[in-house]
Amino acid sequence: MKLNLPIHHIGIACKNIEKERKIFETLGFKSEAKFIDETQGVIGEFIIPNNDIFPQYRLELLSNLNNRNTLDNYLKNRIKMYHIAYESKNIEQDLKLLSKQGIIVVDITEASYFARLCFVMLSNNLLIELVELK
Repeated sequence: MKLNLPIHHIGIACKNIEKERKIFETLGFKSEAKFIDETQGVIGEFIIPNNDIFPQYRLELLSNLNNRNTLDNYLKNRIKMYHIAYESKNIEQDLKLLSKQGIIVVDITEASYFARLCFVMLSNNLLIELVELK
C-alpha cells in the first residue's frame, strides 16, 4: 500500500516571521492564516501565492515562541525548508504505513491550527508531517 495524500504545506524555519514574510511578499506571497502553538513551542503563519494564476501552494513560516527552542537545531544549521506536511483523512492508518519507512518523532497530538498532527523522520532523513484539518 502507498500513501496518496495531498501536500498541505512546506515548513520553513525562521528567526523572525515578520522579516521573512516581507521577503516572501516581494516574491509574490500573501498571508493566509496565523497561529500560536504552545504545545509545539512555535508561532506560525501560512502564506500563499498572491496571484490566482499561479499554482496554489502553501508555505508555513515558523519561529520559536519566547524561551522555547523547537527550531534551534534547524536555525543553527541554516536549514530553512525542513518538513513537508501532508493532509491526512486517517492519521492512524497513514502513520502505520509511514512508520515502516522511518521513526516517529512526534506522536499524534492535538494542535492549535489543525485537529491533530504527527511527525515522522523517514530513513532518507526527510521530515514528514501528517495533519488532519479541523
